[in-house]
Amino acid sequence: MRFSLFFFIIFLTFSCNEFTNQNSSETLNKTTDTLNYDSIIIPEDEIKSIKDYFSNFIKKRKFNGHILIAKKGKIIFDTTSGYANIKKKIKLDENSAMQVASITKPITATVILQLLEEGKLSLTDTITKYLTKLPENYHKITIKQLLSHRSGLSPYPYYCHDKIENKKKLIYNDTVLCIIDFHNPKPYYSPNQKYNYCNTNYMLLASIIEKIENKTYAEVIDKRIIEKCNMKNSFVFDMTKKETPTNLVLGHTKANKVFNLDYLDGVVGDKGFFSNARDLLLFDRMLSKGGLINDSILKLAFTPQNKIQNKKSYGLGWRIKMDKKFGKIIYHTGWWHGNRNIYIKIPKTEYTIILLSNALRGSSYNMNNLLKQFVFSENKTDTTGNSVSSITSDYRKLN
Repeated sequence: MRFSLFFFIIFLTFSCNEFTNQNSSETLNKTTDTLNYDSIIIPEDEIKSIKDYFSNFIKKRKFNGHILIAKKGKIIFDTTSGYANIKKKIKLDENSAMQVASITKPITATVILQLLEEGKLSLTDTITKYLTKLPENYHKITIKQLLSHRSGLSPYPYYCHDKIENKKKLIYNDTVLCIIDFHNPKPYYSPNQKYNYCNTNYMLLASIIEKIENKTYAEVIDKRIIEKCNMKNSFVFDMTKKETPTNLVLGHTKANKVFNLDYLDGVVGDKGFFSNARDLLLFDRMLSKGGLINDSILKLAFTPQNKIQNKKSYGLGWRIKMDKKFGKIIYHTGWWHGNRNIYIKIPKTEYTIILLSNALRGSSYNMNNLLKQFVFSENKTDTTGNSVSSITSDYRKLN
């Protein structure tokens, strides 16, 4: 199946709205009003520091994508820059939806935890309770081990590459399940032996969701996440349907060529969710406010399920970083087919940082450098009695 001509036609039909590389006050106010965070007061020098840094970040790198920074849900910085198709100079729209890649994993994990809260599954359930045709050795793997990457399984892209002859034809989760059933790919480790990040875990979780809900993964995500969070521009790209969302954009190579979809793009759960920074903020706020799962389950999701090494661990669907200044930071990255993304939550200061890029050029960053931009001294009071904040320079020298 050839995708190049198909997506060429889609890109030609995109609306080429006026492009801006800087914040739009009108857009910021509209979004902030929608989220009802006008009452939150953020010191002006704190806002200026963030805006200056990320404006320069975009300019120096020629960053292509969405960047959104919010504190307690109130948007401070919100910019769409670059192109949906770089070679053809088709502008990236503020409503464009990018492949968030592995940031799909927190979405999948949230649905699993919703099912836990509703009593439809237990974290100690073995996965063959729901996926009954898997080989015998899968009887020892639990849902919790999938969520925390402790199953020991090997990555499905590797053995699918060996077993799938016709790579012009899409494969889906059911295809991978059949390959597992017939070929029983050798695992890397025994269940629960150690942490090993593996996309197979979340492909299986998506299939378990489908089995329990008796709906497609795309339908479940639409009902449980997208509709509930009012995410107008997000979707799981269901390639079995003839219609393609008009706001879908693809990633770019280092040579700025568009990545066409390949045979693995029909597999979902570990990836497959398309969104933008504003929609992810809506998800972020609904999650933080207990609108998706209750506080005790959310706390469990944010609790390290693996040994902390190099100040990092993994919870239930989320990466975790222990920081000297901020304490626990919750985040996830996502890289796939020219898309490079990061979504960070700093619980201590209630900052949310979202960077989504559909181009490899200019999207490389250091997480520690990003975090340094959110270090401020304790609030002080000026001579007028107004609360002000000054930037702490010492911490910005730390690694």
